[in-house]
Amino acid sequence: MKKIVSKFFKYSVALGCIALVACAPESIDGLDANMRPKADEIDAVITVDQETNQVKFVLNNQGVTPIWKIYISDKPRIVTLNNYNDIVVNAGTYQVEVQMYNRNGVCDGSKTYEFTLENTIVDFTPFMRRLTNGESKTWMFASEKAAHLGCGPAGTIGTEWYSAAPGDKAGTGLYENRFIFTDNGGVSTGGYTYDPAASGTVYVNCGIESLPPFTDNRDASVDYAAPAQLQETTFEIKPEGNDLFLTMPSGTLLGYIPFASAYTNPKYRILNITNNELELCVEDPGVIAWHYILTIEGDAPFAGFKYDSEFNIWRKAELTVGEFYYAPNWSPIAAPEYTFDGTTYKLTLPAATSDQWQCQMPILSNISTSADINYDFSCIITSSIDHPGITVKLVMDGDDGVFYFADRVAVKAGEEYVYYQSDMPGIDIETLKLVLDFGGNAENTVVTVGNIVLKNHADDDGTKLPEPPVVPSVIWDLDGPGNFWNAATFTNEFYYAPGWNQIDNPGFDIDGKSYKVTLPAATYEQWQAQVKFFTDITTSADKKYDFRITFNSNTDHSGVTVKFVMHGDDGVFYMADRVKVTAYDDCTFEWVGLDGIDMSNLDLVLDFGGNADNTVVTVSQIIVQEHNPIKE
Repeated sequence: MKKIVSKFFKYSVALGCIALVACAPESIDGLDANMRPKADEIDAVITVDQETNQVKFVLNNQGVTPIWKIYISDKPRIVTLNNYNDIVVNAGTYQVEVQMYNRNGVCDGSKTYEFTLENTIVDFTPFMRRLTNGESKTWMFASEKAAHLGCGPAGTIGTEWYSAAPGDKAGTGLYENRFIFTDNGGVSTGGYTYDPAASGTVYVNCGIESLPPFTDNRDASVDYAAPAQLQETTFEIKPEGNDLFLTMPSGTLLGYIPFASAYTNPKYRILNITNNELELCVEDPGVIAWHYILTIEGDAPFAGFKYDSEFNIWRKAELTVGEFYYAPNWSPIAAPEYTFDGTTYKLTLPAATSDQWQCQMPILSNISTSADINYDFSCIITSSIDHPGITVKLVMDGDDGVFYFADRVAVKAGEEYVYYQSDMPGIDIETLKLVLDFGGNAENTVVTVGNIVLKNHADDDGTKLPEPPVVPSVIWDLDGPGNFWNAATFTNEFYYAPGWNQIDNPGFDIDGKSYKVTLPAATYEQWQAQVKFFTDITTSADKKYDFRITFNSNTDHSGVTVKFVMHGDDGVFYMADRVKVTAYDDCTFEWVGLDGIDMSNLDLVLDFGGNADNTVVTVSQIIVQEHNPIKE
């Protein structure tokens, strides 16, 4: 979603004096003017999200504080935070002057960067979606985050004078308040509810001298909690100049009243908005600016392992995007365009593909892994259009048959999909490769893959894994009329091609509803040992279905593919999963309550690609049935 457009532009003269460092360094014991940072060492990165015009400012230098002088209005905006976010409304190219300082003073000189926004914000859909989730979303102050409440000079983002530490305002009622934003069909407007909740109060700045009813019994020396009532009103997202604002009717509350006009004319500049964080600035012009950070109620949604953690091996690795394979209908065309901003790959896929592996992107690394270590992995995937199955495969470079996982995940348009694996047994791999395949994409699909993490499972980065989903209990009708497989007729087709050189079909014996597959020669990649059942089973989009299958193999197999698919269209299927089979065990796999698809003929495709020599697999207990949950 993001794209790097920053570049070094020129040196320039030093910034004006900053109050934080106005004193002469040599006048304070222990300070050394020669130890000030140097301008030519400034290493800044500016990234933009072209969908939301959100700009992120990052200084990579350690042990120093940045001074950003951002020219996005008549008066430059000065910010002294790292990893700072802002939203710029209008298309254009903008300059940013950067300095840095430490305890010895500000560097002499500066560097100037520039960033480009391709579009002016006219579509508020991304902001509305993040604020309301398309329905209703409840927000609260991010009490565990530094600067969730802060203040600073007018013209800043409001953190220079005061920045609340985690939990700093406990007991004031601030953390109990709830702010509910609702999508009511408006393009840039919606419903808003302020709920004082358990506290029954709103937090008020002691500096407010005349604002009935909030000054009737105030303590003029400290902030205080005043009685507050539930409010149901509206909100609007609207641009003004180069800034984007969240506005509400007069008298609407948002947890803290910093000055009178924040109550009589609630108008909050949006600095940053994601699915679980909203950063705002509200200003009394010429006087003061206040800073808020909100988060969603309850635990934040799982977002994978921590990308910025010191334990993330992937973040520190040398990474190279290899040669694409982009082949609609298996006819190669030019590679898709992509960008990488240091954390996220963004691809534009102009041509549709119909099948897995028709749009492959390999990311090569210098990472090696060990069989003595267990690993965690995660990444975040988005797609502009529904995608039935993006493949994520972490594999040995040079041997596609040695891999940690090779999964297909369905991604809904505009929603973040967090793919993760935890506590994976290690594999001795000298060079690790991540293969992303977008085969099955629609025309003009835009996909992002970012926040990639690979870490030693023993290294705790503080991530709390989500609870595993509760799979509904069902009644499996193996031998009864509810199992469509019992009455089905089918024909078989085989593709057996070790090294992609097709040989005689594997051995195939039928014993009632049990099927024995004999594979004398080893294969090394998925799809090199396919056994297909072309059936007359029909399914319907107005129903749900359960699927079950059992394998018993004389050898271990790290990835047998199970695909229930529409006959004649490999891109329409219920699942296309790879399952692990251990030797001599009955390994049973279930898919429960899947949404139905209109299919006149349902095929079962099994692929044993990656099998060892002389593998014999028995496939049995196949069930295809209408969803049959146990009634509570």
